[in-house]
Amino acid sequence: MTTGLLIGQLASKFGVSPQAIRYYEQLGLLKQPERNRSGYRLYTTAAQNRLQIIRSAQNFGLSLHEIKELLDLGEHSKDAQQRMQQMVAHHVEEIDQQLAELNHSRQQLGRRFEQLQQLSTVGPQSQSLLKLLQTIEEHSHADLEGDEDISRSILAKYAAGERHFAGMKLIGAKLSGTLLSHSNFNRAELMLASLNETALEQCTFREAYLSGADMIGAYLKQADLSHAVLIGTDLSEATLTDASLIGSNLGGACLCEADLRGANLSEAILMGANLQGADLRGVNLFGSNLIDANLDDVIVDEPIVVDTSTVSYPQPVP
Repeated sequence: MTTGLLIGQLASKFGVSPQAIRYYEQLGLLKQPERNRSGYRLYTTAAQNRLQIIRSAQNFGLSLHEIKELLDLGEHSKDAQQRMQQMVAHHVEEIDQQLAELNHSRQQLGRRFEQLQQLSTVGPQSQSLLKLLQTIEEHSHADLEGDEDISRSILAKYAAGERHFAGMKLIGAKLSGTLLSHSNFNRAELMLASLNETALEQCTFREAYLSGADMIGAYLKQADLSHAVLIGTDLSEATLTDASLIGSNLGGACLCEADLRGANLSEAILMGANLQGADLRGVNLFGSNLIDANLDDVIVDEPIVVDTSTVSYPQPVP
């Protein structure tokens, strides 16, 4: 007779939910277990060892799809070890890029803060808040001129039929209210860009950097934002129906009242994101991280279950 742990025992041992284990089976990370006479799943020592690999690999920042690639190469394969090194090195590079983005944002905010301190101490009499802010904006105008030049260049190219902007540095670009649908922004740098109410239907932003961007009311139907970095991005009231956000980083992003119907958010990071009032009907959230996210008043097909590692829809577990 086959011996092993029941799914609840296995989940407790490794600190995951039974739903997560079933999801691992759906992806092929775990083999379908045998069952005892009562029909309950039994997980052998081999299955437990495989789950240990999965959980340990996640600590290196690897996605479930990356872990499956490693397991398909073979648990004892030298190729799997070399491939894992490549994957982790790529993630380290991504983190370095994010740190560079944050440093850029810190420098901009730091300059404004210095101006605020200097102007606040000029003269014995206080000046109005409006006058103070206007003065700071005037001092920052030289920095914005470069952003405006970039924006005019992109719009001119788009008007001339250009659609490929992959890998371009568009930091702080001012593109609100414009038409840029069907464009390729893969791996482009759009940190702090203004894209409010911009038409971006079927655009591709794979592995693009959009941290701190303003995308309020942006139209992103069927857009591909897979593995994009959207930390702190404001997507309030944005249309993201049928969009792909697989593996994207939306930590701290604002998605209030966003239309996400049919979107794919599997493996996405949504820690601390604000999804209040968002429409999540038909959304794929398997493997996503929604810890500390605001889910007040969200519209869903069925309740969302959040545990310490993943989010999923409840499923019956025999």
